[in-house]
Amino acid sequence: MFARGWRTYVDRFRDRPASHITAFAVLHEITAIAPLFAVYYALSYYQPPTIFPIRVLEEGNRYINKLREYVGLEQLDPESPVLVHLATSYAIVKVAAPVRIAASLALTPWMAKWCVVPVAKTIEHLTKALRAKFKP
Repeated sequence: MFARGWRTYVDRFRDRPASHITAFAVLHEITAIAPLFAVYYALSYYQPPTIFPIRVLEEGNRYINKLREYVGLEQLDPESPVLVHLATSYAIVKVAAPVRIAASLALTPWMAKWCVVPVAKTIEHLTKALRAKFKP
C-alpha cells in the first residue's frame, strides 16, 4: 500500500499516533509564528512603499486608534505603516500555508522522536514519582 520509504514512518505513526499529532501541531504553529515575526520585521526594516493612497492608510489608522484608545493603548501616528506591515505579514504567512504544511509533515517524525516522546516520558516518570511519594 505504501512505498518502501514511507513504511518506517507509517509504522512509527501506528505505534505512537498522539506523539506524531502533537509534533505536527507544534511544528505547524512554529512555522506560522516565526515567519510572521520575521516578515513583519523585514517589512519594518526595509520600509517598502505602500501601494495605495495615503488617505486609505490614515483612515485605517484613525479607526484602529479609536480601538487602541478604548483598550488603553497609545495611538499610532496617522501615517504609521504598522497595520499595513501586520496585514501583509499575515497574508504572506497564509499564502505560504502549503509550504508550511509540507515542512511540518516532513519534520513530524523527527520532532516526535527527539522532542515529543522524551518530554512525554519525562512527564510520565515525574507523575509516577509523585504518585509514589504521596501515596497513602
